[in-house]
Amino acid sequence: MNEHLMQRSFTMTFMSRSYLKLFSSFLLIATILLFAGCLGTPSKGVSRKSDGDTNRPVSGKNVQSMFYKAQHQETGNMWDVWLHHHEGTYFLYYLANITNRWHWDNISMATSPDGVHWTEKGPILKKTPGAKGMGTGSTWKSPAFEKDGKFYMNFSEQMPGEPQNIYFAESTDLLHWTRLKGEEYRFVQNEQWYKKKGRWDCIWTTPKPGGGLYGYWTAGPDRSKKDAADGIFGFGESLDGVHWKALAPPRVIDDENSGEVGAVEKIGDKYYMLFGHYPAMTTLVADRPEGPFRKAKKNYKVLTGHTYFSRFFRHPEGMLACHFTQARDVQVSFAPIKDVRIDDEGTLRFGWWKGNEKMKHRTIAVEKPVDSNAAVALLGNSFDTKQGLIIEGSLRLPKGKDSPRCGVYVECTNNFGAGLLIDSSGVAELGLINADGTDFKMEKRVDREMTFGSPASFRLLVRGSLMEFYLDDILIESFALPANATGRIGLINAEDTMDTLKSWN
Repeated sequence: MNEHLMQRSFTMTFMSRSYLKLFSSFLLIATILLFAGCLGTPSKGVSRKSDGDTNRPVSGKNVQSMFYKAQHQETGNMWDVWLHHHEGTYFLYYLANITNRWHWDNISMATSPDGVHWTEKGPILKKTPGAKGMGTGSTWKSPAFEKDGKFYMNFSEQMPGEPQNIYFAESTDLLHWTRLKGEEYRFVQNEQWYKKKGRWDCIWTTPKPGGGLYGYWTAGPDRSKKDAADGIFGFGESLDGVHWKALAPPRVIDDENSGEVGAVEKIGDKYYMLFGHYPAMTTLVADRPEGPFRKAKKNYKVLTGHTYFSRFFRHPEGMLACHFTQARDVQVSFAPIKDVRIDDEGTLRFGWWKGNEKMKHRTIAVEKPVDSNAAVALLGNSFDTKQGLIIEGSLRLPKGKDSPRCGVYVECTNNFGAGLLIDSSGVAELGLINADGTDFKMEKRVDREMTFGSPASFRLLVRGSLMEFYLDDILIESFALPANATGRIGLINAEDTMDTLKSWN
């Protein structure tokens, strides 16, 4: 080997060894940085689990929990919501618009692996060009699902000068939907019992004994017609889920006001209907699917005020329910799922769903108030209410009807505050209140018409300008705060509560 080649060989050998040392050093530094990163601040969308964590948030882009708000630019503001569960996935659908509040122009969706952490998917159906708007619907399996594997969704549209009609879409994966075209898939008013230009909107299906489906929907019965005099909603049947026959509206014995059908399900040996008299959701009960329906004897108004359009939700663990919550700026969010509770008297109430325990991502130590004897004893914490806060504890209810009420206080921006006060019978009032406990202005009064324990357990959920409150795991109310919560929470006449408090983000 000549001198030149020897020099080149030496140089290459030296460079190879140098690069090897450099690469080894780089690998060591990268390993250290990677290990440090695992212990340091987590990246966006990933939560580091500390000793106090109970549930890790689901990783992913723009995952939301507690109060879900659509953000897709082609969706706009939400309105009516409904759910479907299939093979471990929760499918959330919602009517929405990007223009006029009442002229809904699309149906959009989100999905979740657990019913708590939601990932937005965006629009799946849009209104026909020229239509005045879309109406809400629901989702169900084809009666022949084992053979055709299809899911169906209904929705309504109204063209200028024409009555509202119901239409259908189909899917095999609950994500991608195709509108069924043709006159055979247009369900029109049956003028034998219903007004030609009345409401015709939102079929909710239940299994029909012997096969096929029964359907209930928002409609305008012609009460001058025979067999429709006591009707306030639509009723019909279908063998295949997309071709429908209207029947005479069921009698409603003690409710003459028209409204909107949220959902109907057989629970136990009775049929329960969630029926909307905007802005309240009420409960009607029947012994048979054909009726007659009657007002629930207790807890008739299952939701009021800042919430609307509750729907049932069939789940492998039992019957659940969902609804939306509306902030004071009219922006709408999907509220946490509820379970459906029927007591020994047959009264329906919404309760805390155990699946919502997955909202508890990180335990927060509760700090005692500076002044425990203050009318509103503010906790020492400044909680993160942008991402969501859960506080649990127990409240000793007042001894008598004349005793001072107990409750909780939520401080809000712009010098606002909201209070929830509970009397000896468990009746709650919600409204604005000063930080010193004075000048309470009631906005909502809620009586769930049941006996609570004393002390009673409570749960308070706060995110942004929305809150929910549960007593003995029964939903008292979803409430829109006057402004965003600041993170300061107080106790009202509840000194014994302090030692029972636990909280989570």
